[in-house]
Amino acid sequence: MKIAEKIVRIGLIFLVLLSLYFSFTIWVSSSKKEAPVKNDSQVATTVINERIDTDVFLPLRLVRMQNGKSEMNNSENLITNIQNEIKHSSFGKLTQTVSGDSDQFESYLSMDQGFELLYEGAFLLNEYISVYNLDLKLTDIGVDEIYFTCIQLDLTQNKIRFLDFNRKDVYEAPITINSEKVQNLMNKVGVQYNPISEQQVVSGKHYYLSEDLKMKKYSYILASQPVTKFRNAFFSNAEDIQTNEDSQDLSYTSGSERLTADEKLGTIHFNGDIEERTAQDNIYSDSFKYIKKLGTNMGNIRYFDRTNAEISYRTFVEGFPVFSENDKGQVRITIGNDQAEKSSVVIETSVDTIQVPIPSEEEVNLKGTENLLEQLTVNGADQSKISSMVIGYTWHKIEEVTQVVDLTPEWYIRYEDKWYPERELLEYLSKLEVE
Repeated sequence: MKIAEKIVRIGLIFLVLLSLYFSFTIWVSSSKKEAPVKNDSQVATTVINERIDTDVFLPLRLVRMQNGKSEMNNSENLITNIQNEIKHSSFGKLTQTVSGDSDQFESYLSMDQGFELLYEGAFLLNEYISVYNLDLKLTDIGVDEIYFTCIQLDLTQNKIRFLDFNRKDVYEAPITINSEKVQNLMNKVGVQYNPISEQQVVSGKHYYLSEDLKMKKYSYILASQPVTKFRNAFFSNAEDIQTNEDSQDLSYTSGSERLTADEKLGTIHFNGDIEERTAQDNIYSDSFKYIKKLGTNMGNIRYFDRTNAEISYRTFVEGFPVFSENDKGQVRITIGNDQAEKSSVVIETSVDTIQVPIPSEEEVNLKGTENLLEQLTVNGADQSKISSMVIGYTWHKIEEVTQVVDLTPEWYIRYEDKWYPERELLEYLSKLEVE
């Protein structure tokens, strides 16, 4: 660590301790000693700075394809501007052009001129159309049953496509978009891309980072949100919430809804029911109703992944997801049955969030995807069990300064349906070899 960085951290200790004092005061104010909350509708129902769906469900990556090269960018500003151009485009009828044919599907993985927007977890086409208010003309295709992870826009053929890598399906529609403005946005001076290799499919993703990547480390001041913030956001009935003073952990109840806060770990557990659902509701719209009420103080929370009944939202830093223990900077929501009029809901999250960055010039060198896969394979990994690979920031505690966390970039691999940082997956594979 450079001397200048040490001086910055020492200078921030006083502010950090002050922040700790206020965080502790807030926590105590919502502790077990708090009187039962009844008929406090003004406090409980007021929501400030709700998150908007177009930010939360924004695609995570952009791949630019031009002049025989494919390059990737994670800039949220760039992706937002490109998505805005799609929103203001006009569309023809949506038709299915590929249905479960691997060879035909492969032929769509490259273009002469165009771009792709990529999600990590599958997204529902009907929800995408709703979130961005697209005037996409539908035929008799059931858009409430179409999922995709890739939006492809072919600027040569003027087509927009939605690709499902699991089913090997492609849906396509004509599009009229301002191609010149789109290309100017992508080619703007200062926009940086990382080169990727084409048509090398890894578990449904068709990009390899072909070169090593240098990324900065970050430090952030930690902020602890009051438990009442989650109470107000999650409970459907804000007028009759009871506080349990006899439990070891702070808890609130109202009818079938219950929220428990672990004061040591800072975790939040909520369970309840979603009633009066409509045919248009789904796991994305259901879960977003809770996410938006958490507001903007929870950091840059975005949709990350989905597995069956669970949907995961994570904090993002510079376009990359944050991984942590005890759901810090993360919200996991499980919907019991998203096809029924009434469904159960379980929410796992944490009061701890990151808010204020501390300058750092320290960098980490990350190997390219091909080298990473080679290392994993040599150490016994079965590539068929790798469902995804992403770069993320790992949340590290700083022992001497409890109100500051370090964020270190590293590879994360979804192996056997569980996310592992590269180092932990290598340890796991070595134990398997011993056994």
